Amino acid sequence: MPINKLITLALILFVASCTDSGYIQSEASKSIWNQLEANEFKFIDFSKLGGSKWTKVCFLGPYNESSEKALGFSWKVTEHTDVLKSDGHNVIVFATETQVVEYVVYSRGSGDFWKLSGKCLSRESANLVRDEESGNWRNYVQKRHNKSLNQIGAKDAPPG
Repeated sequence: MPINKLITLALILFVASCTDSGYIQSEASKSIWNQLEANEFKFIDFSKLGGSKWTKVCFLGPYNESSEKALGFSWKVTEHTDVLKSDGHNVIVFATETQVVEYVVYSRGSGDFWKLSGKCLSRESANLVRDEESGNWRNYVQKRHNKSLNQIGAKDAPPG
């Protein structure tokens, strides 16, 4: 094999090993992105995502593999994905009180939920807004119910 082809092959293998090959964007992940984008990254209403069977949505941020503690029942995130061993992803878990309905690996660069890591929100309280203190970073926190519509813009406010 000529040296140029060998160098090219080595470069391709090196670049492939540096990519996040364990992460393939799911349809649920795309739905989250689409809602964020449609709302101009100002808010997201998780109650409209993940189907109709779940009663709570839980967030696991980087390095937080304590899924059983957050969910309140036996389900180990590490048996389903290892993305939380780095700081590039969150895992969003749609669940009932006894089982996981669906989980989503979500890139933090597309929208970050780390401030909610280890927390679960009921479907009724699953409205998140962009954290005003995050600057250019798209970090989301739970919507405060006492926040006036004028603070986030009445036309942009999530329902509820």
